[in-house]
Amino acid sequence: MIPVKLALKNFLSYGENVPPLDFTQFHLACLSGNNGQGKSALLDALTWAVWGEGRKSSQEKKADHSLLRIGQKDMQVEFIFDLEGDRYRIIRNYSMLQKSSRSSLEFQIYNPKDDKYISLTASSIRKTQERITKTLRIDYRTFINSAFILQGRIDEFSRKNARERKEILSEILSLSHYDELANLAKSHLKEINNIMMTKESRLEYIYQEMTNIDAYKQKIKELSDSYEDISQKVKKNEDQLNQLKEDINLLKHKKEQFEELKDRTEQQRQEIGRGQKQIELKNKEIADSKKIISQKEIILSNFINYQKFNTENNELTLKLQKIRKIEEERILTERKIESGKTDLTVEIRNKRDRFRDLQLKAERELKSKTEVLEAEKKMREIKFFEEESEEIRKKGSEFNIAINTIKGQLERLEKDHRDNEEKLRLLRENPEGECPLCEAKLNAERKKKIETNLSREINLNLKEIERLKKEEERLGKPREELVKKWREINQKLKDKDRWQQKLSKAGLEYDESKQAAKLMVGLQGEIKEIEKIIIEKKYALEEQISLKAFEVQIKNIGYEEEKHRQLNGKIEELGNAPLEKAKLEEAEKKIDSLRDLLSELKENYQQKELNWKDLEKKKEKIKIELKDLPWWKEKLIQEEQFLKQNQILKDKILEERGGYQSKFEQCLKLEKEKKEIKKELEESKREQNIYEKLMLALGKNGIQALIIENVLPEIEEEANNLLAKLTNNSTQITIESLRDLKSGKIKETLDLKISDELGIRDYELYSGGESFRIDFSLRIALSKLLTRRAGTKLRTLVMDEGFGTQDEEGLDNLVQAIQSISDDFDKILVITHLESLKDAFPVRIEVTKHPETGSRYEIIKN
Repeated sequence: MIPVKLALKNFLSYGENVPPLDFTQFHLACLSGNNGQGKSALLDALTWAVWGEGRKSSQEKKADHSLLRIGQKDMQVEFIFDLEGDRYRIIRNYSMLQKSSRSSLEFQIYNPKDDKYISLTASSIRKTQERITKTLRIDYRTFINSAFILQGRIDEFSRKNARERKEILSEILSLSHYDELANLAKSHLKEINNIMMTKESRLEYIYQEMTNIDAYKQKIKELSDSYEDISQKVKKNEDQLNQLKEDINLLKHKKEQFEELKDRTEQQRQEIGRGQKQIELKNKEIADSKKIISQKEIILSNFINYQKFNTENNELTLKLQKIRKIEEERILTERKIESGKTDLTVEIRNKRDRFRDLQLKAERELKSKTEVLEAEKKMREIKFFEEESEEIRKKGSEFNIAINTIKGQLERLEKDHRDNEEKLRLLRENPEGECPLCEAKLNAERKKKIETNLSREINLNLKEIERLKKEEERLGKPREELVKKWREINQKLKDKDRWQQKLSKAGLEYDESKQAAKLMVGLQGEIKEIEKIIIEKKYALEEQISLKAFEVQIKNIGYEEEKHRQLNGKIEELGNAPLEKAKLEEAEKKIDSLRDLLSELKENYQQKELNWKDLEKKKEKIKIELKDLPWWKEKLIQEEQFLKQNQILKDKILEERGGYQSKFEQCLKLEKEKKEIKKELEESKREQNIYEKLMLALGKNGIQALIIENVLPEIEEEANNLLAKLTNNSTQITIESLRDLKSGKIKETLDLKISDELGIRDYELYSGGESFRIDFSLRIALSKLLTRRAGTKLRTLVMDEGFGTQDEEGLDNLVQAIQSISDDFDKILVITHLESLKDAFPVRIEVTKHPETGSRYEIIKN
């Protein structure tokens, strides 16, 4: 993986509109800047984009929220890199919502033919991440343990225990494939064991079941004889039952006839009652018709008068309708006239209100002008304070940088001082003439020389610490004075927004008052003109003419209201005349037909009485025949119970015989199955043996252990070559893969043994500078192993800090070592805040941090 471009937005200390970092401008570069400026954030952005990993607190499962710039809601990192001749792009986003968060991940490959990127993104973030890791053939843990040396993690491999070191080497060498094969063999073995257990259990069941075959055969014969006997009894019961059912069905048919006669008798009785009522109704209708016909002359006279009054009333109604139509038009016209007057009244009221508003604004002109002058004077004073505050901030920033640099130097010197005092104490307390660190034999001269060197280094450190503390105290006093003055000025700047708003408001009111005075003159003339129109009634002139014409039209129609009222009273008195005439005509028309219908009803009534008496006789005859039906039903129930009991017994015998017959046939099948199972068990045992051997061969102590043991000399050689350059051939690393136990046995391990002029010592007993050189050599050796043996194309090395523990000679050796391996990598990026290292590289990326906009970087070629 060769980085090409890195673009960030709201990531850690980086804000928005940050220009992308172009990796094509350098091969070997130094990333420099003060602590906390944002150097390591660039590398966190790279790992977060590729693997979704970066710095985070121990309580957090994912790094997303910890990496978001404080005060922002979303962040994005875009990373472009080359791999095996192809160019890829990854875009990762993270957003904070009200109660949750949202993430997205894009993976693309560049198509040079179409000059655009093609998406490789999968259906989910998890699947897309798996595709990225598969493409790179390296995960985050392996990356930071080899080619990416993060801040404070250069000893990631050195400080691991033996088991964890083996896991890291396994990942670098892609030995997880053997684990997968071993797990697959284990899975197959488990499956075969389950199959064998099932088959052996089945075979045991078959042997047990075959012992019952003769007993099944005897039981089948006994049940067949019983079944023949019960079948004959059932046949006899069924014949008797069928005869009983025929007799009972005949009686049931008669019962149905009885019920039918009963219904018909009741129906005839009801029809006789209805016929009697119909005769009574027809007699009443005939009497009512005779009464109406007797009043014929009065009814006809009233109907003639009713028609005459209605004609006169209709003529007056038409005249009234005409008058009402004119009245409606007159009302509409009066409303239009009144509306015209109202509009003028509203208009003049609005103009008077507008005049009063303008008058109030014009009166404020002098007051607004005074406020404008006062606010402008105050804003000039605030601008002066702002310029003074900015000057103080710049001076304070310079003091902070100087003091922070001194504090960093003090921390390193105090740590070295404690380490040297501990070494000197151990040396003086050991009277045996042996090195307390590595137990190597020391003569008096050698012991004295080491003690003198340590004492001299302690005295030099103490003098430097004292000098730096005085310098820190000297710079602290003027910085405190600047802070105090800066706070006083900022207190005066708090009212800036209030005076700015006051100036804007006063200026606007002043302009409005001058404009109002001009508008008042024209508005006063408009008000007088409208008042004159209202007084002289010069509005809605056409409607006023129409109103006078409506009065003349109403008078010419000639409507008599009193006469109309009297006619309505007479018509109301004769309101039933049309109905009475209609009743008379109907009575004359139907009286003869009513008399004929009455005669017919009387004849029907007499015939229905005869039919009813005949049905009653038939019903009594069938009732006598149905007296024996309950006895026959009881006998049928008894016979059905006998039949049911015999059928249950028959089915039970048949079912039992079928069960034994099935068991007998199953025994015949089991005999054949037994032979097949024995043959399958032999084959399963053979496969079981194969998979057990595969599990051992593919496991951690098999092929994987051999591969790791073969690469250890390669790691040792590469690390020692580099360590020789860094320590002037004084230190050497040995990696042991086996350890002798007290029991006499040998244990597989991965221990680090380090030797120097004092002998062999544990890694933990080396000073900060010494351990850093050891860590650096091992990490570079792992990086080279990764590129040669793991099948990846990783061509980038990144080192984040760690040089502060080195003396001047150690730094020179370190720079030479980095330059000596530069041809092995396409990109090498070294991160440091040491001034002495900034000019040791051909290209420097200088990182600075601004309080408002965040971190920025600049590429400088030395």
